[in-house]
Amino acid sequence: MKNIMDKAAELKNNAASQIREIQLDRDLTATAKAKRIAEIRVRTNEKITRFQSEYYESKKETRDTLHHRLFGLGFPFGASEADKQAAKLNYRDALFRADTIADENAALRMLGRAQMTGDRELAKAIAARAYEKGWSRALNDYASQSEAIQNNLQDLINYERSLGNAQIRANESMSFAQIAESAEELTARMSGTLSQPNSAQIITRL
Repeated sequence: MKNIMDKAAELKNNAASQIREIQLDRDLTATAKAKRIAEIRVRTNEKITRFQSEYYESKKETRDTLHHRLFGLGFPFGASEADKQAAKLNYRDALFRADTIADENAALRMLGRAQMTGDRELAKAIAARAYEKGWSRALNDYASQSEAIQNNLQDLINYERSLGNAQIRANESMSFAQIAESAEELTARMSGTLSQPNSAQIITRL
């Protein structure tokens, strides 16, 4: 299955091929060429914009899923509604407490007490605060309690790193770059024989 960047690249390649065919068509006047090219360009750029929005929304959803897997509230199998509500209230209060932690040493002390008393909600809230602040010792202390948590933490860290990867960002920029106005369009527009096409009236052919 093609990813969104591949779809955007294919879309632009198809548009470029159509534009070249128009440019080489000797039966078309300069104005007719400019009009058809403008329609393709506007239609393609609108689809590129939609692909771009879809792509970044997907990235946000992935990041939120990984974050929730590590720091979100989960319930044991068979938990009653009363138990779930109590856990939600405890976690909410724990998040408020964790927000008051001033430094990593304080986080480590509070985390130690939470783990000693079996306060899962508080430990998770402290870990979330540690991740937000970049307190690696506290975060690693929290993750050390299970292999599953360590794996979830590594998945989130890897994904966050990929968001800042220069090559990936360059590829994204290229994939979602808009098609620029052609020489034919510019000439026709400057001469007053071409107006910006209304995309709502363009018949989609791509």
